[in-house]
Amino acid sequence: MSDSVVPQYSAWNPGLEADLPRHYQALETIHRAENVSTRLSEIPELRALTGLEEEELVAFRAERLVLHELIVRVTADIRVAEGEEEEVLGRNFRRITLQILSGYLLPHMPALRQAFDELYMTIQARVGEVLEKAFTAELEAVEPEPVSLLARWLGRGPAPQRQVDRRTLEERHHDAIQGVKQRGLAAQDELEQAIYKSAYRVMSSIASVQGHIGVDREVLTRLISRHACNDYGSREIGNLLTPHVERAIEQEGYGRVPLAAEPILISLKGASAAGKSSLRHLLRHTLEDLGIPPEQYGTITPDIWRRLLLDYETLGEAYKYAGRLAGKEVKLIDAKLDRYIRDKAQRDRTIPNLLIDRFRFDSFSSDTVPRLLDGTYAKYVSTMHMYFVITPPEATVERGWLRGLERGRYKAVSDFLGHCVEAYDGMPRVFFKWMDSPRPRFKYVFLDNSVPRHTPPEVVAHGTREVLHVLDPLGLVNLDRYKKIDTAATCPEEVYPADDSLSVAANCIFLKQCLAKIPEVRFADRASGRVYLRTTAGRFTVEDAALLRAKRQEPELAALFAELRVPQG
Repeated sequence: MSDSVVPQYSAWNPGLEADLPRHYQALETIHRAENVSTRLSEIPELRALTGLEEEELVAFRAERLVLHELIVRVTADIRVAEGEEEEVLGRNFRRITLQILSGYLLPHMPALRQAFDELYMTIQARVGEVLEKAFTAELEAVEPEPVSLLARWLGRGPAPQRQVDRRTLEERHHDAIQGVKQRGLAAQDELEQAIYKSAYRVMSSIASVQGHIGVDREVLTRLISRHACNDYGSREIGNLLTPHVERAIEQEGYGRVPLAAEPILISLKGASAAGKSSLRHLLRHTLEDLGIPPEQYGTITPDIWRRLLLDYETLGEAYKYAGRLAGKEVKLIDAKLDRYIRDKAQRDRTIPNLLIDRFRFDSFSSDTVPRLLDGTYAKYVSTMHMYFVITPPEATVERGWLRGLERGRYKAVSDFLGHCVEAYDGMPRVFFKWMDSPRPRFKYVFLDNSVPRHTPPEVVAHGTREVLHVLDPLGLVNLDRYKKIDTAATCPEEVYPADDSLSVAANCIFLKQCLAKIPEVRFADRASGRVYLRTTAGRFTVEDAALLRAKRQEPELAALFAELRVPQG
């Protein structure tokens, strides 16, 4: 018998921790020496001093910023073909990106690197001036000391007026930060704006941690310069490489994502591994029904960037952490993509048709994402189609494990379950945020994805701001149920609470909100399409008493209608 037993990994025992083990941190793309000039050893102390995220503290090399900006441009500007399999899009995306990088950008890398180094020196010098001005105390005047009689006989005048500053250290630094903010808002030059923006971000973060800016001036200058170069410096590199990317598009014959006269945006909302990527493939037919063939829209799905940022084959025993190792850099590039699309839209006064499939930790914030979309996408969108994917939490664990086996991107069980809580808690907020917005036109579908993989999900409900069609009322009940799970579960049986917190009566909050806020709600039979119940301004009308009685034969539906106080008909 062997002395060592090979563990049997599975969906509920995937063999990785929720947090990245410390001995794998050096493998993160934001800490690799080929990508950044900073050392991992200095980052923990700087993070404790400043409160900044790790990705804000590192200094990316010019070559890495070139890759960031290239990924952004391929995503936003070049039509990348999808195939019958989900993986085809990623393979095609990487092929195009690497072709442009090797054939059109590498020959110019020395010039790009030199331009970046010169920009860093310019920024560093200017940051020093900004800090010097910020910390120059505006001193208060006091009365001069009286002059003695002897001094007057000798012809001496009053002593020079002395100045003292009675503000506390915290007050002086707070005023310095506010001064930086105001000068940044008044700046006209883009470089000046970027420097002040980075200075304000770094200084205010430090002050929030320490109460004052307790960091050496030289260190502070370096932190702000890095921050500005990662942002503004990246933009400048993007401007420099744009002509080369344009030449590649022409010479390689790549198709462009065309601008749309009345842009349509399709946004997929769901937890991690809820089945959004599979749905993306199925939605091609929906887009064609809307008159949008595959060559007439762009797809934004940041997951396909990961293998460009990290060579999965070199990770050895750390291979299950591949997704985590590139995650922080993906987040940065995603923000740069939003900026690029926004700037382009402001110039063109429109955007292409877009299909957006991404999970972000702020994806379900009722403040962050709508504000971001309003300035980046929705401002120029004619119609937004939003698909809310409702997948049982235990199914996301199973789907996520299979995804890991197929694509090498694993997550811990607690990550999947935690994402479910975040998603199902946030979906109603995002939904009603857009329902309350005057623009763009808003159409939505709620989907039950508790079906076998590669099977089209069932429609739970669909509608507009004026009318909601409900085909499966219990599907909307599940949206409330699925956020009441135990994220520490180690098997399917532990996911749901054993008490009555999952009862129908306890999980009608979202459905009741819909009945109260949407002018008309129609309950229809999925098979026949017949409407059996309707609400107008929250008041029920029975349209088909026989069908309603048949629906009440199902115990949970009977409990739901009783909770909603539906008439017997």
